Amino acid sequence: MRYRSKDIARELGISPATVSLVLNNKPGVGEERRSEIIRKIKELHCEYLFKEETISSGDIGFVVYRCVGSIVDEYPFFNYLLESINKCAAKEGYKLNIFYLEKGMGTEELAIYFRQAKCQGYIIYAVEMKEQDLKFFQKVKEPCVFLDNLFPGRELDVVSVDNYLGVYQGLEHLYKMGHREIGYMKSRIRIPSFEQRYEAFLDIVKKKGMHFRKEYEMELGYGEEETYRDAAGYFEEERKLPTAFLADNDLLACRAVGVMKEKGIRVPEDISVIGFDDRTICNYVEPKMTTVAIAKEDMGLAAIQTLLSRIRHEYSGGRRTMVSTKLVLRESVKRVEHRG
Repeated sequence: MRYRSKDIARELGISPATVSLVLNNKPGVGEERRSEIIRKIKELHCEYLFKEETISSGDIGFVVYRCVGSIVDEYPFFNYLLESINKCAAKEGYKLNIFYLEKGMGTEELAIYFRQAKCQGYIIYAVEMKEQDLKFFQKVKEPCVFLDNLFPGRELDVVSVDNYLGVYQGLEHLYKMGHREIGYMKSRIRIPSFEQRYEAFLDIVKKKGMHFRKEYEMELGYGEEETYRDAAGYFEEERKLPTAFLADNDLLACRAVGVMKEKGIRVPEDISVIGFDDRTICNYVEPKMTTVAIAKEDMGLAAIQTLLSRIRHEYSGGRRTMVSTKLVLRESVKRVEHRG
């Protein structure tokens, strides 16, 4: 018997539309259900269904690559990039095809998606990717631009945030406001951009002659409950506190401020805080969060322009574009009197 997608749906007691979403690697299906459908397809030996389904007629692929999942799920940064990417692509006569890939997918399964996508090139949202995750993408024959990840030392087309500049802008503001004892809110889940921000923090603090105490480092789980738990634990211990904190991102900063308020620590009167990314939440917390903003539109525009240059064979690859940042002043930083 030659199965069709509606037969798979009947076997599992679900709608054919749900099966079609999985075959086309589209969002809208939970990971557990998605895995169940793929297992059934393999069990019935009808992998040919992947080839019969058409993913999309899009000319350029936008790939959201999930490794740990937490960062992408909590901060769908790509949503803010799509508008500028879509505008630029449409202006040049291209359509955008968005699909999602998981680190755990097999090489054969990944190859099927890329064969059927039939795109002229791909923008890879690589915020969670590590060096070893590049192995498959280096086999893709179409040009790829990696977004929000530097991959130092690799000859790739990348568009990323100038994290060093962003951290410098945050620390320089705190320094000018009199702060010399500055701490860091550090995510327990490490991704390349977080590592770059933390390393920049340590380097700039040292160059400015400030002494960084290890007790000023607040390690926080990335899930909401984990962040609150770890922040509460940090402030419950007897320790010398800094006068200010810089955070890996706004999410950690805003949650930690909530815990500080519960513990009777006033922001910014007792401790100042600066986030990173300029998320919408920064305008809705109390006090409003001072943060480092990323030029999201510039980032999307640079990605699509780089990819189109490769598609048109205007250069051979290896272009690295750094997107600038700027400090957005709100209410979470207060001037302190510097002694010494």
